[in-house]
Amino acid sequence: MRRYKNITAFLASLVIAFSAVSAYAPAVSADETTISASESTEDSGLKVSGSFSYSITHDNTVCIEDCTSTDKDLVVPAEIDGIAVTDLGMRAFGSTPDQVYETITLPDSLSYISSYNPFIYCPSLKEIKLGSGNKDYVLADGVLFTKDMKTLICYPPKKTGDSYTVPDGIEALATAAIYSTELSTINLPTSLKSVDDYALSTNHKLKAIDLSQTAVTDISLAFCADNIALTDVKFNSNTTKIGMGAFWGCEKLTDIEFPAGLQTIEQNAFMDTGLKTVHIPASVNTIGYCAFGYRSGTDGKEYADDDFTIIGTYYSGAYNYAHDSDAEYDYANNFVFMSEDEYASQQELLSLDKATENNYTYANIDGEAYIVQCNASDSDLTVPAELGGLPVRGALPTAFTTCSAEKITLPDGFRELREMSFYNCVYLKEAVLPQSLEKIGENCFDGCSNLETIDCGGASEIGAKAFNNCEALTAITISGNCKEFTGDTPYDTCTALEEINVKGGSGGAYSSKDGVLFDVSGDKLVEYPISRSGSVYKVPKGTKEISAYAFAGCSNLEDVVLPHSLETVGDYAFYGCSSLKKIRAYKELENIGKQSFGFDINPMYNYSEDVDQSIPVDGFKLYAPKNSKAYDYAKENDLEVVTGTIRIGNKNISIVMLAIIGGVIALAVVLLIVMIIRKKRSAAETVSAAKKKKGGDSGIKNAKKPEPDDKKDTKKSDPEKKKSTGKDQKK
Repeated sequence: MRRYKNITAFLASLVIAFSAVSAYAPAVSADETTISASESTEDSGLKVSGSFSYSITHDNTVCIEDCTSTDKDLVVPAEIDGIAVTDLGMRAFGSTPDQVYETITLPDSLSYISSYNPFIYCPSLKEIKLGSGNKDYVLADGVLFTKDMKTLICYPPKKTGDSYTVPDGIEALATAAIYSTELSTINLPTSLKSVDDYALSTNHKLKAIDLSQTAVTDISLAFCADNIALTDVKFNSNTTKIGMGAFWGCEKLTDIEFPAGLQTIEQNAFMDTGLKTVHIPASVNTIGYCAFGYRSGTDGKEYADDDFTIIGTYYSGAYNYAHDSDAEYDYANNFVFMSEDEYASQQELLSLDKATENNYTYANIDGEAYIVQCNASDSDLTVPAELGGLPVRGALPTAFTTCSAEKITLPDGFRELREMSFYNCVYLKEAVLPQSLEKIGENCFDGCSNLETIDCGGASEIGAKAFNNCEALTAITISGNCKEFTGDTPYDTCTALEEINVKGGSGGAYSSKDGVLFDVSGDKLVEYPISRSGSVYKVPKGTKEISAYAFAGCSNLEDVVLPHSLETVGDYAFYGCSSLKKIRAYKELENIGKQSFGFDINPMYNYSEDVDQSIPVDGFKLYAPKNSKAYDYAKENDLEVVTGTIRIGNKNISIVMLAIIGGVIALAVVLLIVMIIRKKRSAAETVSAAKKKKGGDSGIKNAKKPEPDDKKDTKKSDPEKKKSTGKDQKK
């Protein structure tokens, strides 16, 4: 955001000069010449004829650049020095806001009037006169328009009357078109599309301006500045921008409603107004320096209003502006910021009838006591079941903020904790909530930095950011009654959270598995606690969906096992898991959200730039089948993707390599079998040889002895053997 150190610098940036009557002067165009009485016409290159200084245009016609006449009724000639007068420069009628002209007569030859409005320094002008023969401009009810009646050029500042209706068909208001007039009412047509700088500024009697029925979407620089009587402004519902200093100095403007789609409010837009509270829509993403809550000092510096309140959406442009600062310019906003609900609650509290008993201020709401403020100093505090004879049923915003208790126990029958009930209870370590509790409001325990565990009792509804900034909170237990988290999840900033458990009750929307939050069916993993112990997590079989941001910021996770059943992974589901270098996805995964895998926030993130500043996790690999959704996701996001693998244990092994290894193993098995067979055969042969050697004494029955190789020789050489084998031969 560009900032200006003081009002003088801002004025210089706009080329605005205040006149003696606090009038704005328009910005100077680089392509137009400005001349003052003290300037030499020779030095400026201008020609002089009587009271007129002029230049020659590229069409060899006269452009009047200055006039020193003191006549109240000024007549611009059709020719000067024999040359046709066709143009009026931006300072044609002077360069100081004290010109005396009451009427100005324009020639029929006039074809161009500077877009910066040369009439702006004519505060006494009552009437503009123009012949009917002019081809480019026309008068209607004494007001100067372009010939086509689409642009209003100049409404004479001292024209009689206090009300003016811009004619239907007009599409544009030129620079300072209705400037420094006596008008208290200005009606704009539905045909109006654009308004130029200072278009309605310095109208000190103007009380209201209604743009709601026009087509104007861009409010220009100093559009209604210095309208000190202005109390009512209505914008077109499609307005997207309010320019620099647009309503600067509208000191009676105490209330304003912005359109829902507004995006930009530029610097000093509402400086020096009567606004003490503004409701800024969430659509606004840019708010300039000193846009709200500042007044001008007599020393030329800006000073913040101590009691200025901004109402809007947390962490939006409005929230950022409320806390914006810049040391270089000695600029630090510290405005009160509230959400719309918080503001409504504040107004509700102010309207309640309240009573006090002991250390409690309470309100009687339909015969039940609601704690407004607890001032007890007990370290271990038990809230009474009755106050003033009424059953205690709830606590209103900031009810316990002033307590210094480390433990607070609420009574049975207690039903509701409104938003911010325990806001900033920095000493609180434990809160005992009953099963009768039905609702925990938004930001209920916000800022309870020492709260360690919380059991939400029987609450069926838990508000957005209920445990925001609970830095010591390690465990949350919610009831099986819990049907919804309204808005943002209640535990987003619980950086020490290790487990979320669901117990008791029934009919709710949630369940838990081993300290991880799921929906009641178990199909969707809702939240993995950011500081859950362990570096590996196996998503249960049957899980079909992982919610957006479910694992975001879990920097200690090194491995997550996804099941085949998984079909959807939400946006940023594993964002910021900087240690998660690999993950395997299957073909069943059909829906993958934005930056679900493999991304982390850039440590050099520049919040002032509205661009994605995420960076890929260093060394991240996505293992996925080719042509799967996960494969396409990796390619689209320039992430490394590995195909053709199978997960075994905690490793992703190449299928080709696995096949080679399998083949090697199979071959080894075959070889081993062959070796075993051979070994058995060898053993058998050894046994046979041993038997042969021992012969009949071997003790082996029915063993057949081998025949000699040469029976004839054997018979001759061994007559004894012949006797012993005779039976065999006979057989």
